[in-house]
Amino acid sequence: MRWRIGKELERAVAAKRRVQIALAVLILLLGALLATGVYSTFALYRSAEDRYIHTLFPLKTHSQDLILQMVNEETGVRGYMLTSDRRTLQPYFLGRKNVLTDLAKLSQLTASRPGLQVELKPIRYEIRALDGYFDRQITFVADGQLGEQRARTDVLGGQRLFDRFRVNSQSLSASITAFVDQTRSDERRTLTRAIGLLAASGLFALVIAIFLLRRVPERLRSLYSDEEQARIRAEHGANASRALAHVSDAVVMLDDGSRVLSWNNAAEELFGVPAEAALGRPAGSIFPEFGVLIERSGGELTPVRIGGEERWLAISLSRFDGGRVVTLRDATSEHVLERARADFVTTASHELRTPLTAVYGSIRTLIDREDELSEPVRQRLLKMIEQESEHLAQIVDQLLVTAQIDRGRLRMEERDCNVAELCASVLEAADSRKPESIRLELVAPPTTRPLRCDPPRLKQVLVNLVENAIKYSPEGGRIEVRIADTPDRLRIDVEDEGLGIPPSEQARIFEKFYRLDAEMTRGVGGSGLGLYISREIVEQMGGLLSVRSRRGAGSTFTVTLPRALSGAQPRADALVRT
Repeated sequence: MRWRIGKELERAVAAKRRVQIALAVLILLLGALLATGVYSTFALYRSAEDRYIHTLFPLKTHSQDLILQMVNEETGVRGYMLTSDRRTLQPYFLGRKNVLTDLAKLSQLTASRPGLQVELKPIRYEIRALDGYFDRQITFVADGQLGEQRARTDVLGGQRLFDRFRVNSQSLSASITAFVDQTRSDERRTLTRAIGLLAASGLFALVIAIFLLRRVPERLRSLYSDEEQARIRAEHGANASRALAHVSDAVVMLDDGSRVLSWNNAAEELFGVPAEAALGRPAGSIFPEFGVLIERSGGELTPVRIGGEERWLAISLSRFDGGRVVTLRDATSEHVLERARADFVTTASHELRTPLTAVYGSIRTLIDREDELSEPVRQRLLKMIEQESEHLAQIVDQLLVTAQIDRGRLRMEERDCNVAELCASVLEAADSRKPESIRLELVAPPTTRPLRCDPPRLKQVLVNLVENAIKYSPEGGRIEVRIADTPDRLRIDVEDEGLGIPPSEQARIFEKFYRLDAEMTRGVGGSGLGLYISREIVEQMGGLLSVRSRRGAGSTFTVTLPRALSGAQPRADALVRT
């Protein structure tokens, strides 16, 4: 008996030692695995830091910034050609300084890459040529009107230089991209070696772990396994509930009968239905179009109306045994942004193309047929170039003002303003451009007091309203500007007898890039920014811009501004009719 007990004791001790040895080996392997992982991670980090942070990222950044700075130079010179104001050359001088910095950085970064150095050489040549061209343009404009004409004549030559620069810059960017791809390939090989080492160590550790698991008594393994599985299931359930509660997308779980099994917080916010009211109910009784949403679960945006408001949803569907999970992402803001971007591209391209075509055609006529043109024809062409250039400047100014409004940087400078004189000057300027079939009238009360406002901004609003009235009165008629003065506010009405605005469109005409005649079926153009800018300016002055209109019966735009207390005395203005 003692011999048997001793043998069993020896076997138990031997088994214990084998388990201890196996555990020690396993610990060593895991330590080696950890050390290998740390080393590999450190090697990858250092390699990525050296290649990407210190070389590749600056290469791509400076090559892209080089093109941007050349565009800034061109923009500054073009602005100077349009305005003859040397302050507009600031982007040119800043861009020229930054170009030199970018070239120096690129030379330093490509020192170990002869191929990139070769491609950088023609870019230097093109930049010198462009800088010489820009200097000539600046000199021409500074010489006066004749120089400005020579500068505008040489625009196409500058475009050819810039096209060659762009081609060479794109070639350099392509080479840098190839360099990046090669670096990524090298990093991938390093990562593959590290993964191989980790896999080998992990496999050996797995073999030891399996050996230990086979030696552990089945009873103990079963107890621990049951306990662990129960704990894992509980944790998974709790984690899943917490995750769904914080997911930004609406997640709805349905059974085979389309009854709601799960309804997260995002679904409550999207549909306005609490989870307590949704659980257990058919999805169609909560939202009638739920079946349609499930049918359109292909990743495309789907328009629906929720609570009287249009929403654009991206829908995905996952099936499991006994039901399905529907995920709905509210992409309304993305859709609105994309639509605004498309409207901007369409509007800007059309509005810029028309005056540019007129300017280019007039210039080509002056160049090609200079000896054949009579003086009246030449003056008419020059007048057309001047008018279309002013149109281009107005479009650019509208875009700049819109950007200032969107960024909250539009500033108001208040001072006393004679509104009657301001309206008269606007109508006087419009009278020279209006068709003969349109009559302009200004009606002012016998007495008006100066209004505290920003006169240039108020004039911009009135110019937009009067020009809109002229544009949307293709058959002519009367356009009347009326001023009504009360103790606490001043009202300006701009009334026309033109096309009118349908009631369904009146809420949208103050949106950015929206045009009533978007397809220009009546030949009415425009950037779609005038009314948006006007409304924002009036509201920033504490006023209100509204519209009354019927289709075919004309429109009346009303600017209502609060009257601030002022020490100025009233003056008498006669009734003015133009």
